[in-house]
Amino acid sequence: GAMGRSGVCVAFLLLAVVSCACVPPVAGADGNHGSYEQTDSFQTRSALGRSDAASDDGFRTHTNSVSTNDDRTPGVRALLKTTKQNTKARPDFNEGVYRTKGDVFDEVKAIVSANPHTMRLDTVQSTRGGYSSELVVVTVELGGLSEDDADEQGPPGREGGGVGVHNEAGARVGDARGSNAERSNNLPNTKKKIEKTRVLYNYGEHGRELITVEVAVDLLRAFALGLEHAAQLAHPDSSRSVGQTVKALVATVFKIVPMENVNGRELVEKGDFCERKNGRGVDCNRNWEVDWGVKAPDYDPSEEYPGTGPFSEPEAFMMRALLEEFNPHVWVNVHSGMEALFMPFDHKPVEPVGEGADAMRQILHKINSQSCGDRCVVGG
Repeated sequence: GAMGRSGVCVAFLLLAVVSCACVPPVAGADGNHGSYEQTDSFQTRSALGRSDAASDDGFRTHTNSVSTNDDRTPGVRALLKTTKQNTKARPDFNEGVYRTKGDVFDEVKAIVSANPHTMRLDTVQSTRGGYSSELVVVTVELGGLSEDDADEQGPPGREGGGVGVHNEAGARVGDARGSNAERSNNLPNTKKKIEKTRVLYNYGEHGRELITVEVAVDLLRAFALGLEHAAQLAHPDSSRSVGQTVKALVATVFKIVPMENVNGRELVEKGDFCERKNGRGVDCNRNWEVDWGVKAPDYDPSEEYPGTGPFSEPEAFMMRALLEEFNPHVWVNVHSGMEALFMPFDHKPVEPVGEGADAMRQILHKINSQSCGDRCVVGG
């Protein structure tokens, strides 16, 4: 089933959290803090970087410290052209291989509903230029939802604990909590206010990347089974490491976007199996402000059309709003298509420099060794 295919990916995601939690705060090369320390840089930057600039290319983590060397040299993008594109693949939605969009969200809502003490679901809608989409965001705190997340009276400008979206038409339209108040997952006492590590995972940015959405659902399933189970996925052979992982998970708040590009996913399920873009033909991953409209030598407008302007699309617009409000220490953008662990920025042939970047690189190499059998491409 799906867990057999994506269990390794779930273990990787948990291992990433533990590794990041163990990295001390460091400063980036430009004087700004790296991804492992709380910083206001996500909120104050006028141009949030797009999540990548390669096609269907593995896992990415993000930092704010990048090299100023812009010499153009061949990078890992070249690997994407080493195999001939398969245009005859047919995903199977009938035999339990992949869930449909409807089944995905039914299961996500069921998982959240069964775990009211540790999970909350918010749905945001946005319309840009007459085109609408929605974003489902699941908040997970395995040590128990904090008072800020549990309080239905959110700050001005939003209802409850949802994501505030301000545009032509954007509003939080739902808050799903479970009614099973007796299930506690043996939660530790976390009433004492602590500053938690904030981690954002987003999946399904491209419609055709079906396996990434399955990983998101399996990750939520793993979280639903409690702290010990989730910790053992990351470190199945070491009781000491499991204990450290439990502590890291208790001190972390997750925001999980199981399927960013819901309209593109609908096109795939209707038979356009290789569709990457959103419901009106824009690549959500090219709709960010940094280097918007810059065309790589292998630019393909049928694959990478960036839209009429930065954040013209509701998908990218809502993701930016989520980033600005949540201000994550770690952002992992999950794609499929090759075995790779990428650092920012994928559209440049140079890697970030500085202590924060060095720590990130060490984490990725460790993950590659423990979870990928050293098969993954690692770097920028």
